[in-house]
This record gives sequence, structure tokens and C-alpha cells, in this order.
Amino acid sequence: MRYPRAPASASARAGAPASGPPARAGEPGRPAPLAALLGLLSLLLILSACAPGTGPSGVAISITDCMDPARADSADVRRNLAEIRRAPLCYRREAVREGPFHWTFHILEHRGHADGPLWVLPHDNENTAFDVAVQAVIRYGGGLLAVDAGGARQFRGQDPNRNFGATDAESRVCIGQRRPAPGYTRAVLAHFKGRPGPILALHNNHDGWAGDGGYGNISLYRETPSLRAYPGRGADRLRDADDIVMMAGPRPLAADPARRRRVDALNAAGLNVMYKTVDGRNFDCSLSDYVARHGLGDYYNIEAEYDHREVQLEMVVRLMETLGIRPLRRAAAPSPFLGR
Repeated sequence: MRYPRAPASASARAGAPASGPPARAGEPGRPAPLAALLGLLSLLLILSACAPGTGPSGVAISITDCMDPARADSADVRRNLAEIRRAPLCYRREAVREGPFHWTFHILEHRGHADGPLWVLPHDNENTAFDVAVQAVIRYGGGLLAVDAGGARQFRGQDPNRNFGATDAESRVCIGQRRPAPGYTRAVLAHFKGRPGPILALHNNHDGWAGDGGYGNISLYRETPSLRAYPGRGADRLRDADDIVMMAGPRPLAADPARRRRVDALNAAGLNVMYKTVDGRNFDCSLSDYVARHGLGDYYNIEAEYDHREVQLEMVVRLMETLGIRPLRRAAAPSPFLGR
């Protein structure tokens, strides 16, 4: 399956929104007929919706060419500056303006292998995940998209990973989304265009969860009717209950043999898995739920405890091996999971 992806150059990328005053509907001082005014308004709305660089009404999207990563207003990028330059990776900045929200995405892509896996990092306070994502891009190619929230988890009161509700109907059932965000949703998913394989994400969480004496809300021991745990197997399995591969789908695993086989394969690789069955009652406007709800393909989120850098890197390696995605230094082999 192939997904949308943002353009890579100035000649290909979306332009700026249309600007300048609209054509006058009538002569100065003389009111235009109502029908003419309505017709003009309809035409302007159509042109606005179709203009390059714009999405749904009131959305403007722009993206730079590769630029000096030292110019990035991002502590994450600056912390990894030497690795980014040595790889080398292309740094681009994307701006998404939608209503009161002016989002910034920091994008890194492998210059020689940009079409590899893409990792989404919605939370700007999860530094371990960002550092691991940089290493994943260097090792496997592809890229990463990190949402800027000034180093915080939320941006202007909105959790970036609870902002994937594109319609009023979707947004109404999500207590974490302030308003529908079709432009934001489209902008993130656009980076998967022409890129084979699953939608990938990286997150960090706190030790344990409140119901088990811990501090976070993610744990292998925290099951619900729609969220089931599948512990890893083998002597070298990752034993920490906070280090988990999260998956989601529109059907229970018992009714989805293909995903059941993938969970089994991940468990055999020693990886813990949590699988959520997404329906109209528990949809939460997260990226995983949106992908499942709209049938956009497979989704894998590698959740690891804060500062578990080496563990999260190992989880990336095991997931990529299970999916048949090889490091760049090795000859590529067909993957049993991609293109299905």
C-alpha cells in the first residue's frame, strides 16, 4: 500500500496561499446584484480550496527546501546536529496554519535513501524517542517528522497526538481534540505518499502506571476491553512492561488473521505488543486510531520508557527485522509485510 508524502523540492512543493484583493463585484459606489455577488463568492471559495499550498478552508501549508540544520529552532535537532550533518540528513521545516494553530514540523530525511521508513514523533517532550528516530533514519533511510511544541507535550492546549480528527463527527467523540483538524491531519499523512510500508511512530512514557503504583498511563499490565496485551516470548525478550509495540486495527485480532500473524512474529522476536480494536465508541483522535478507522494500512508505535535509549533502539532493530526492512549497508531483500 502507498500513502501520500510531502514534496522534496521547491519546484515540486506546494506554493504559498493565493493573496491579493479579490476582484470587485461592481463599480465603486454601485451595489452589485445579489446573484452576481453570490456567484463571485462561490468562485472565490472554489479557487481558494484549489490553490497550491492550501488545504481545507482556512488552511495554509508550506515547506522549505533542505536548509542548514543549525538554523532549526529545535533543541532536538541541535542536540543531534553532529549526527545529522555526518549522515548526511536533509533538514526541512514545514508550517501548517489552521485556524488559531500555527504548527511547525521538523523533518529529517536521508539524502541518499529518502524513500525508506518514516517515523512520526507527535510529542516534543519525548527526547529519547527523537534521538532514537535520528539513529533509525541513519540506519534504515527514510525520515522523521517531529511536531514542535516548544519542548512541551501539548501545543496551545492541544495534544498533537489527539489532533487527528478531520471532521466534526470525529472530533465530537474525542475529548482530547479542541476542534477538527483536517489540514493538520492531511499534512502529516502527506509524508507517506509514495512510501511503501507501515505508518510508524515513536513515543516515550513514564515508569509504570497509576493503577500499578507507577507514574505513567502506558503499561503491558493495563488492559481494557478494547486494548489487549501480548507479551514477548523467548529468553531474550524485553521484560520491562513499559517497553511495548503498540498496534491498532478496526477488528479484533481473532477476526484479523494477518495482524494476528504479525503480533505472533513480534512476540517471537521478544517484543511486547499492545493491540487496540478501534471502533466508533473508543476513537480518540490519535494517529493510530485514525489510521485504523480509515483503513490506511499497518501502524506500529514503539513505546519505551524515558531514557531507555538502547532498549528503544533494540526495539527498532527487532521491528525492522520482523518486517523484513534491512539496514542500508545490507542488500535489500523482499519483505513479507510490505506491499500487502
